[in-house]
Amino acid sequence: MAQGRPPRLVLLHGSDFLLVDEVVERLAPPLDGAEGLGREVLYADTVTPEALVAAGNSPGLFADRLRAAVETARSRPSGWPTEGTTVVFVAVTTDRRAPGLRLVPDPDRVEIRAPVGRAVPTWVRERAKAQGVECTAGAAQALVELIGEDLARLAAEVEKAALYLDSEPGGRRRLTEEVVRDLAGETRVRQYWELTQALEEGNRPRALHVLERLLAAGEPPPVVLVWVVGYVRSLGRALSAMADGADVRGVGAALRGGPRRPDFAVERLMARATTAGVAGVATAVARCYETERRLKSSAGSPRALLTVLVADLAG
Repeated sequence: MAQGRPPRLVLLHGSDFLLVDEVVERLAPPLDGAEGLGREVLYADTVTPEALVAAGNSPGLFADRLRAAVETARSRPSGWPTEGTTVVFVAVTTDRRAPGLRLVPDPDRVEIRAPVGRAVPTWVRERAKAQGVECTAGAAQALVELIGEDLARLAAEVEKAALYLDSEPGGRRRLTEEVVRDLAGETRVRQYWELTQALEEGNRPRALHVLERLLAAGEPPPVVLVWVVGYVRSLGRALSAMADGADVRGVGAALRGGPRRPDFAVERLMARATTAGVAGVATAVARCYETERRLKSSAGSPRALLTVLVADLAG
């Protein structure tokens, strides 16, 4: 395409809608700009074989799953699509064996692979760079840890940050971890993320600071306890998965619920679980249970009970 020779037929597929859609949009200008070439969009659940073949005999961009019609049209002596026409099939799927992907031979398929694990923060930084924003490594990791590996949400947060930095005095478009914490997500959600991160890092001063902010903002102590228990539960699941020989991905899969954790966050949790060990996790569970019992029976100040619990778990 870059050399001015658009293919007659290509199938784009991938697991992430955002990436597939952006590649389609990048294809559109050179195709639409070719002499006599326009765009027609057809959808797999409504198009007929006749419409598919007709579209391939005139300029068009469309998606379809009617393999028999494609094979019949391609068997013509003149071939299909006709000269000067480019047909682009688009499939968003995680199944590489999906029937629709067999519409065209292997050489005509292009898989658009989404970044995973450690590649996601790099993708975030490249995304920011494309918008004229310098994104630090710490900011990219913080954003991925807070949002998860949902590329559409990450792209939206990068765009939000770019707009925010445009309004800052001095004109320096630099995205730092502090900016991420100010912009990404609701304040309450961000603070719980910071509390969990501090517990996983064993950072007692930071954990107690975040706890104080939550309580000062009026967060109910039982709700705070639920998040602390969630951290302890994650420790136990990580430890159990590691005992079964699971690697980073295996441990991540065992941490069900919420956005998928990036590998570096899972590794941090694994390190903390290893330090705690079975006895440490068991003690943490007992401490959470005792705190819950005393909260429910009003046996002590809720603030003091949670402060002691968080201080113990982050030690």
